[in-house]
Amino acid sequence: MQLLFYSSGDDQNEKRLEAAVHQVIPENKIELFKRLDDFRKRLRRPIEPDSATVLSASNQEELQQMQLLRKMLTEIYVILVIPDRKDSTIRLAHLLLPRFMSQKESDFTDLSKVLNKMYKNSQCSHKNSQCSHDGELFKEL
Repeated sequence: MQLLFYSSGDDQNEKRLEAAVHQVIPENKIELFKRLDDFRKRLRRPIEPDSATVLSASNQEELQQMQLLRKMLTEIYVILVIPDRKDSTIRLAHLLLPRFMSQKESDFTDLSKVLNKMYKNSQCSHKNSQCSHDGELFKEL
């Protein structure tokens, strides 16, 4: 599993998000992008099976720009961090078909749990067998 991590911000929320990602995904599996154009270019290259992306939209305008990537995100699990809970933001966010959505003021505990489960599931699928972690059988999300 590769994790493509896009975050253009540099505030406390973005630093907490980055720390939450690094807490569960090994450093060598994370590719960090600060510019949407660089992220778009990366999506044009092959990606490992079961890979995921964390997209952090710092504002509604950036979320709107992410819509241009929709067709490129069909083969990758999307975790989306949105700037607010306005109805218009949530409607726009759902167009990216995220597997999980969080808000930038979140403590990112749930996001970490989702990423951890995705990572463990990808490790199991590479071994072509069912894995059991702490007595729980992991299945594809």
